[in-house]
Amino acid sequence: METIFNLIGYSISTETKNASNVVNLLSINNPDGSPRWIWNAKCSKPLFLKFYNVGSNRAFAFSLLIKIVFIFKLQKLVFKKRSYSFSKLENSIIDLNENWALFTGTVGPNNKGILYANNCFYKIATTPNARNLIKKEFEILQKLNNVSSSFEVPVVINYNENILQLSDISTNGKRIKNLSHEHINTISELNNIETNFVKISNWQLFQNLKNDFINIDDQRIPKNMIRKINGLLNEISENKFIELTFSHGDFTQWNLFEKNNKLAIYDFELASCDKPKGFDFFHFMIQNSVLVNHKSWKKIIEDSTKLGKSELFNDNVATTYSYLKWYLLINCMHYLKVYSEQKEWHLQIDWLLKTWNEALNTFLTHSYSPRQLIIMDLFDSIQNQEYAALKFQNGFPERLNQNSDIDLVIDKKNNLSIVQYLKNHALVSKITIVERSFMNTIQVFTIDGEMLSLDLIWKLKRRNLELLDAKKVISRNIISSFGVKNASNIDTARYVVLFYILNNAKIPTKYLVYEQAIQNSKKPFDLIIKEYFVDSSKNRQVLLNFIEKNKQNKGTNYLKNTINYLVDTVKNLKKNNGFTITFSGVDGAGKSTVIENIAYKIEKQLRKPVIILRHRPSVLPILSVWTKGKEKAHQDTISSLPRQGKNASLISSMLRFSYYYFDYLFGQFVIYFKYISRGYVVIYDRYYFDFINDSKRSNIVLPKSISKLGYHFLLKPKFNFFLFADANVILNRKKELTKETIEELTNNYSLLFNSLRMKSKASIYESINNEELDVTLNHIVKTIIQA
Repeated sequence: METIFNLIGYSISTETKNASNVVNLLSINNPDGSPRWIWNAKCSKPLFLKFYNVGSNRAFAFSLLIKIVFIFKLQKLVFKKRSYSFSKLENSIIDLNENWALFTGTVGPNNKGILYANNCFYKIATTPNARNLIKKEFEILQKLNNVSSSFEVPVVINYNENILQLSDISTNGKRIKNLSHEHINTISELNNIETNFVKISNWQLFQNLKNDFINIDDQRIPKNMIRKINGLLNEISENKFIELTFSHGDFTQWNLFEKNNKLAIYDFELASCDKPKGFDFFHFMIQNSVLVNHKSWKKIIEDSTKLGKSELFNDNVATTYSYLKWYLLINCMHYLKVYSEQKEWHLQIDWLLKTWNEALNTFLTHSYSPRQLIIMDLFDSIQNQEYAALKFQNGFPERLNQNSDIDLVIDKKNNLSIVQYLKNHALVSKITIVERSFMNTIQVFTIDGEMLSLDLIWKLKRRNLELLDAKKVISRNIISSFGVKNASNIDTARYVVLFYILNNAKIPTKYLVYEQAIQNSKKPFDLIIKEYFVDSSKNRQVLLNFIEKNKQNKGTNYLKNTINYLVDTVKNLKKNNGFTITFSGVDGAGKSTVIENIAYKIEKQLRKPVIILRHRPSVLPILSVWTKGKEKAHQDTISSLPRQGKNASLISSMLRFSYYYFDYLFGQFVIYFKYISRGYVVIYDRYYFDFINDSKRSNIVLPKSISKLGYHFLLKPKFNFFLFADANVILNRKKELTKETIEELTNNYSLLFNSLRMKSKASIYESINNEELDVTLNHIVKTIIQA
């Protein structure tokens, strides 16, 4: 602050005793206690609001409150007051006893103060970088003052190397929150001031930024974001040409006013003629959405069709996105260099980095899957927080196995921010959360049907026992060369033994390597768990006895843990219901392979147990069991071909159907309470639809109307998939049916599923052409997770 006052012609001091010249100043401070806005206590108007962007409801409320304070002359009661002695220097530009207000600026290499006095703004450079910026702005404004335009810019009144004096163009102006046609027209007009096609290898701004970016060494900058930018830079062909135009450089609502249907623009210190076409357009859209409206990238692209196409690019989507990529690269490289030079980061930097990082994903889908990009962004988002990843691979985080999950030990206060971040991520279609008193289990479903399981743990517990001290595990984390903060090897060794042995499971071979971490430890606990690496079948009671003696598992802590465990159990019983999936189709349509793969994905990724049933609940045995015996009946069923039954009797068919229908009617409740209510996913390989379309398979000959009527009284499965394929393809797989039969059955199933789909709101009926297994599996998974 003293530097700024020296530059405007005053030497000030807090020592006021015996001073002849004393001024009382009021201020509003930054969170760190340093003054942000300062003004003369005698000032009757809140001139410092000249520096404030009233661009949101919250900002409007704050501005209104300040004005009320001044109306009722309550300034000295509300604001911090301090007295200073001062002496006037030869270069003084204002009278400290008159009306003025000062903004001390943002800390960093570009710091400058902004003074409002004499109906003018004074930009006051306090660093070499800032002096260069105000010099640049002076030159730009001189140029613009000589150009006829539909927009208004400040007039340069005076300039020296430290101070730029500008006219006030804010009078009678109002802020515009959203991008309008006036903005588009003004951006276009700015672009046309100077335009040029340049070979990328000769584009000096880009080459300079790229060199600066390569040399950035700041551990706070997200590791995976750097990798993304490097990946995009490596794809650029430097022999290609790009259109560069004049741009404001910081075209945002806080640098604009609307007056008489035209824009008044100020703060041209970042203006230049070497930025990509449309730079100002993208800058307004993104900065405004993030810093003013606090929107995520997901919300920005949902709300704004303007990002898909723009008049600036003749409504060409491909061209628009091409220049969006250039904007992101130039903007990210520029500001990452600026941020690396700032000692302290403010909250807005975190907002911007997360948004830019997600936006970069738009141009990386050819290199990474949505799941991989989400994993990269997750670790970037918590890079500057303290956490410990458990049992995590030593490699790039996005290379995590498709069926592996992520366990993060975190401080509980960080849980909500991580959940919100994932929920708002542009590549996430939805998330489900299982909340417990000590952790959250999050299922992340991507826009392309993939899944990621994530455990956020703030207490390492099993049932009502606390196994390890989470805070100590976090404090001992080790940062890998891939930017992941892993739990130490010794903590991982302890957790592996406790997790698997107490769950009556064998320690997986890949985790046995952690035995080395406790090999030389003499701690009693480590001596105990060391034995379980050698013999996983060793009695687990020894472990339990040791853990139960810990302070966190005794007395009131034990009681509290037990109550929490019971509450967690009851609460999650309600949320843990499973569901039913049925697969129908003629023999050879590929049901068995699909079922096998879907069951595996559900178990590994959805973390739900699976039970596979053939055709029906099978509470009652097949009819032939009563005459042939169980073993012989099942052997005959396996060895016989389908649709070979000779039954033609209506009465016999009715009896057979009634027997099997009772199995469905009664068995559905058995299946529900035995499996569905306990969280299982029940998969039927064929279902009741066979009785409607292919009753001959069960040696039944009845009108469809009877079996259709019966379906009305059954609990409807949540997901129903009819798999079909070209008859010739099926015949190449199996020759059990004729081509005519295959085509007839396929048509009947298709008509049935279309009819059921039209009538049903709660259940899903999908017909899938099962030509490519991966396509089929992705479609099924996506249908399940989006329901």
